[in-house]
Amino acid sequence: MKKQNALFFTIALVVVAIMAIGIAGAVAADQPFGQSPANAPRAVIVEKEYTFDEVLEGEIVSHAFVIENKGSVPLEILDIRTSCGCTMASRPNAIEPGSSGQIEVKGDTRGYGGHGFDKSITVYTNDPLSPELHLRLMGPVGLFARIEPNRRIVLRGETGDSLSAQATIIPNSVHPFRIIKIEAERRLADKINVQLEEHDGRYQVTIYNRQSVPGQYRGRVIVKTDSTLKGQLLLYVIGDIKA
Repeated sequence: MKKQNALFFTIALVVVAIMAIGIAGAVAADQPFGQSPANAPRAVIVEKEYTFDEVLEGEIVSHAFVIENKGSVPLEILDIRTSCGCTMASRPNAIEPGSSGQIEVKGDTRGYGGHGFDKSITVYTNDPLSPELHLRLMGPVGLFARIEPNRRIVLRGETGDSLSAQATIIPNSVHPFRIIKIEAERRLADKINVQLEEHDGRYQVTIYNRQSVPGQYRGRVIVKTDSTLKGQLLLYVIGDIKA
């Protein structure tokens, strides 16, 4: 009986020793070689999301996210990746213990008018406990101008028909502008005529078909403004003339 108890006791000691080795190995695997939480950088970003006030489409929005090093060795920003090519971020140099740096993020709002701008930024560091940090830049983007019914103008009919279509351009009341010129692309020069009329700050564009033979055409009408925020708008014309 004593021999059996001794055997069980020996086996129990072996099992405990194996478990201890496994736990130590797992902890070591989670930490870079030569580093421990007591001998490592510690990246801290208090504000990880920033919402900007409404801007006009085409404006560049920016924000500086502050990153602190509360560890005991320099913190390195290894890489920064953004979720969209419209967003860029600059990374600081190594941040000494007890110091802070800034991650400057800029977003281009072109094409986001009437929609929300919402982009994510992933920051990669040498902090063994926070190798990745996730930031977010977001906010509403106002339209430079409303185009009704839309910027796509279709002229569809048969040869001999009198075909025309209209679009109304309504400037943003906070950032008004005047249309100073309107012209069709060269490929449309013999396909359409363009007429512009202003009524109480609203601009009505009328496109007339000139093509007298069956066929299709596509192109742009360029609307030039006196605005320093956005110098031109584009209308897209599609012609589909049947026999």
